[in-house]
Formats: sequence, C-alpha cells, structure tokens
Amino acid sequence: MPAMTYQLLKMAHVAAVVAWLTGSLFVSLFLLTSAPQEGEDAPKERKMLGALRRWTLWVTTPAMLVSWLIGLHLAMTFGWFAMNWIWVKVGFALALSALLGIQSASLRRMAQGSLKRPPMVDLYAPFTVLACGVIVTLVLVKPF
Repeated sequence: MPAMTYQLLKMAHVAAVVAWLTGSLFVSLFLLTSAPQEGEDAPKERKMLGALRRWTLWVTTPAMLVSWLIGLHLAMTFGWFAMNWIWVKVGFALALSALLGIQSASLRRMAQGSLKRPPMVDLYAPFTVLACGVIVTLVLVKPF
C-alpha cells in the first residue's frame, strides 16, 4: 500500500472515530441529565431528543461503521491480527459499539415515553473516555 493511501485511510479512520465517540459522549450526557418532564420544558426536551436521535442515526452510527470498516481493512492489510494488542483494541471497540446500541435503544424508549432510567447510565461517559484512552495507548505503544 502506498504511504499516501495509508495516511489517508488512517486520517479517515481517526476522523470517523472522533465523530463516533463524540456522538456517543453527547448521548451519554443527554441520558444522564435528562428526565421525563411534563411542564413547560417538556417540548424543549422532546425537540432535543428528536434531534439527538437523528444525529445518532445519520452521523454517529455511520461513523462507527466507517471506523470498523477502515480499521479492519488496515489490520488485515498490515497483519496486525497476529499481534495481541489488536485483540484488546477490538474488545474495547466492540464494547463501545454495544454501548452505542444501548444508548440508541434508550433514546428510542425515551421518545416513546418511557419514564425508566437507562441501566448504569452514570457509567456511560466514564467508560467511553477510559476505553478511548486504552485504545489510543494500545495503538501508539503496541505493548504486546
């Protein structure tokens, strides 16, 4: 693979990851701070909920898919699956993907009028930041 192609793919992968994780963090904070309301603030929250659901559907989820596609392509092209660090990275990326699914389902239930608080919502943002830190460390250091 030419060096320029590798750099462009790496740049696209990082940009997609940033979009994915930023969207996921925003959903985490929205779920953490929002509460079903019936007063004058209810229309504002429903409007924000609708906008966030659309953003997740049209930006965050596609960014996650692009991240996976480019990341898997790079890993296969350069033989990184023979190294142990990539498997830890894949595990954390799978957990972040599952978290986005949980968040999307929570947004959908809220839009349908559910009053139930999502499970372990307090841990969504800290886990996202921690997982991102682990992944970045693994990619830069490749410790094993």
